[in-house]
Amino acid sequence: MSKARNVKNVWNRLIDKNKELKSVSKVHIDLVERLEKVQPLVAKLDLSKEEVKGKLQQGVPFLEGEEDKIELTFAIRHLRELSNWTGLGESRSIFKKMGKKATDTEIQQLLRAWLTGDSTVIDPFANKFNLPLDILFVLIRYSLLPTLYEYTKEFEQTKVFNEEEWMKDYCPVCGDQHGLAEFRGSERFRHFRCLSCAGDWVFWRIACPHCDNRDHNKLSTLFIQEEKGSFQIDTCEECHGYVKGINKLDPSSPIFLLLDDFATFHLDLLAKEKGYHRQAVSTTLQ
Repeated sequence: MSKARNVKNVWNRLIDKNKELKSVSKVHIDLVERLEKVQPLVAKLDLSKEEVKGKLQQGVPFLEGEEDKIELTFAIRHLRELSNWTGLGESRSIFKKMGKKATDTEIQQLLRAWLTGDSTVIDPFANKFNLPLDILFVLIRYSLLPTLYEYTKEFEQTKVFNEEEWMKDYCPVCGDQHGLAEFRGSERFRHFRCLSCAGDWVFWRIACPHCDNRDHNKLSTLFIQEEKGSFQIDTCEECHGYVKGINKLDPSSPIFLLLDDFATFHLDLLAKEKGYHRQAVSTTLQ
């Protein structure tokens, strides 16, 4: 059974419990179907265990400094495919034109610039094709996800990552900020998940990743019990940041990680209504 079919089955069960999710499900299913059309096959970085361990000890993500070695052939194809994604909304027509007119070299330079945080390439690209930056960032992130996940698997295979020694607010693989939290295990450890590469790492339960506030008097949790599952929003009164979380038995694969993010948009809306915000999207994964 294809990933798209599995995703559709999950959405059907969720929609049976909440009809309001139907429109969101269509957007995510379209995303999955488009990502499934191209299967990444990338060359490994082949860093030694000592090199990887040395990076982590210095707080440097696995892919930092290796951006030029990342294979982007499949990410370029994904970006072209996603330029006609329904999730682009009213901007779909201009992205569709970009997908047809931009050369492979231009798209590769764009993706490489995202990886290194070079806005001097990203901004001119957006201006040339009249693209809104916030939507372009989303498109880039999703286009790169399948490729970066291949490097996440390589990182995990080195078996040198020590969760207790990391405990940082950014991903040990690509350096991006967390997208959401998964509470797993009998002790419900808080695992942060990266929406750029599906990285997985543990973070302190009583701490704000945005400002490092650890005063429990200024930290609180809003628990939300619904028919489709139980969720929580961890908030900070120091910086008014928040982290949305979901209970999981096992870590979600990239496609289902995105499903969890899409299916919990209402948590983002609830947090914003109460005056909290997430870390601003950056033009870099560092």
